[in-house]
Amino acid sequence: MSRSPRFLAAFEQGAIPLEGPILIIRPTEFAGLAELGEPVLEQGFAPLHRRFETGGFSVIPRAEGRFETVLVQLTRAKAENLANIARACQMSEGMVVVDGAKNLGIESLLKAVRQITEVQVISKSHGKAFWFEAVAMPEAWLLAAEMAKNKAGFFTAPGMFSHEKVDGGSAFLAPYLTGLSGRVADLGAGWGWLAAQALSAEVSEISLFEGEHIALEAAKLNITDPRAQFIWADVPELPKSSPYDTIISNPPFHQGRAATPELGVGFIAAAAKMLQPKGRFLMVANRHLPYEAPLDAHFRNWEMKAQNGGFKVFEASLPKR
Repeated sequence: MSRSPRFLAAFEQGAIPLEGPILIIRPTEFAGLAELGEPVLEQGFAPLHRRFETGGFSVIPRAEGRFETVLVQLTRAKAENLANIARACQMSEGMVVVDGAKNLGIESLLKAVRQITEVQVISKSHGKAFWFEAVAMPEAWLLAAEMAKNKAGFFTAPGMFSHEKVDGGSAFLAPYLTGLSGRVADLGAGWGWLAAQALSAEVSEISLFEGEHIALEAAKLNITDPRAQFIWADVPELPKSSPYDTIISNPPFHQGRAATPELGVGFIAAAAKMLQPKGRFLMVANRHLPYEAPLDAHFRNWEMKAQNGGFKVFEASLPKR
């Protein structure tokens, strides 16, 4: 059952005009968008990008230029949200609207903006929307979300998966990547650490498939080997092909805050579609996730290579067509 989104109340009250171009940063739902005319959407997550594009909206991974109004919808990363508010102020010629749920930190963001300028607020559906005339925001908000090297010496930014350090699952899988050869793919490559570990003299090519546009841009900074190619894609929706000798993956299992094991199942199915008949699939997963049945469904052979307190590593071969 759809509900009118919070941000629409500001427009319905006449506080924010509908004239002129509107940019929406990080939208996740269709609800209310059509009522804003023909907004431009900034969405760098490939599955949502494709969904909005199929729905007839103008959508780009990273916006530039000037807009009459900019609406910021919150993500889980506070630094990313602050940077998006600051960017919105730079691009808006009129109003900036911020919309988000309580569990995404809307209260702390409202408090931060109130220290700089006057705002109007509405509370609705376990969250708030607030709006204000565009003003300059602290430069530190923008700098905190810029690419920087993490503890492992790789470029990352807030909002990326495990941006501060190497994820424990990837670290657990890495020792099993020795001796790779031929064409390799990394499904859900993130900012590129696992792919960097997979490169060896015998690897002729490595393809990094990643759904988050900004994470793929970081991977391009982190891997300069000419054998690497970078593909922005919704992995479960990749077409059937079989060019790869080995596929590696540390698949995601969260969409927002909710655990979604189906995401990993989609990665397993994609690997089976993309491997050569005698290719192999190496995957790490959180120990509690039930991926044994999907591996049975998509591969003739598989085994658990290792497990520890948090993770398990699988190797699968002979994909079912």
